[in-house]
Amino acid sequence: MAKILAIETATRACSVALIDGEEILGELSLYVPRVHVERLVIMINNLLDNLHLKHSDLDAIAVSNGPGSFTGLRIGLSVAKGIAFALNKKIIAVPTLDAIAFRLREFDDGKVVAPLLHARAEEFYYASFKFVNSKLEPLGDYLIAEAGKIADDFDQDTIFVGDGAETFFKNEIVRRKFVSGYRKGLAASAREVALLAAEKFERGEFADLRSLVPLYIKDFVAVKGNPLNKLLEKI
Repeated sequence: MAKILAIETATRACSVALIDGEEILGELSLYVPRVHVERLVIMINNLLDNLHLKHSDLDAIAVSNGPGSFTGLRIGLSVAKGIAFALNKKIIAVPTLDAIAFRLREFDDGKVVAPLLHARAEEFYYASFKFVNSKLEPLGDYLIAEAGKIADDFDQDTIFVGDGAETFFKNEIVRRKFVSGYRKGLAASAREVALLAAEKFERGEFADLRSLVPLYIKDFVAVKGNPLNKLLEKI
């Protein structure tokens, strides 16, 4: 049994969870934009305190590594790396779209699941999956495209999920084609990051601490005064 701390900051969710084997011991989530830099470390410490655990009790750190918010990804990965490096722990990278799709793990009828995250303007990050014996199976690459192009890639029975689904369905072409709509209330969560990380832990699929970088999909654009600088001072 492995105790894994999971971090999700790639979306508007600032979420942390702790798993022991397949058992979720605890989870804290805030679905409020732009709180990641202020709350993430506090939430991790609070979660561990509430469970009467120390950082040294952890076996690995898991992080949602994109695609998603550039700033959010850098914050989450920096904290995850900081903890893993300081304690000499393994680090596990879980793609954000995988974690979102995994929220439908009990919906196992062979339909295609397409998680969506709004990138900017008319663009969305997306991927496609199926569940085989409740295991998440990817059907292609992680991509970015406009709503009309994405609609062409899927048939009418596709199940859309994720933070970007509501905006995606504001497109008239999308609404006409996909009459079944999308699953509401299934945003990214550290719980799913933890569960997928547990599978990777058992397979020995660890990331290289020094070379691990966010999965951006498109080129990163640096922003002046990035709040990450304040966060790093606290670690």
